[in-house]
Amino acid sequence: MLMETVIVLPLLVALIFGALQLAHIHTARQVVSYAAYAAVRATLPVEQGKEKEAAEKAARRVLCWLVATPDGVRNGVLMPDPDDKAVKDRILEFQLKQNGYEREVELKFAFPLVMPLAGQIIAFRMNPTDYSTKGEQGHISTQRFGDAFEGPHLILHERMSIPKPYIVKN
Repeated sequence: MLMETVIVLPLLVALIFGALQLAHIHTARQVVSYAAYAAVRATLPVEQGKEKEAAEKAARRVLCWLVATPDGVRNGVLMPDPDDKAVKDRILEFQLKQNGYEREVELKFAFPLVMPLAGQIIAFRMNPTDYSTKGEQGHISTQRFGDAFEGPHLILHERMSIPKPYIVKN
């Protein structure tokens, strides 16, 4: 009985952490997609010249929940700061393209793979030598992003566009 437990328990723990990490990645993909949508949506009611600032602020407001840290607790409530260095540093690329009435946001975000063992296995299985941030299309980053987390990050890339039905003038 003890021998079977010693053999099976590490595999079971790795499987559970892997399932949790994959669920966490799926949630993060949805949040990054929504951040891109919120960013492009934030450009609609803004006057010309202030669109990029409004878009970045809207994206940070959404993405800050993915990097919330224990020091973000205020009066017992987790309140992440959108202007935190960890949030700003993890936005690897942010572009706002405007073509007439069309608005498009392209966003790359470094999502921390925080689950013990599972995050490292996922990063290793993606072959860091092929998918590092050194290349144009890197999927894994081992860079530090202004906080205590030292593990691998998954680079999530999202693009969202919507038409602007009108132009706001001064």
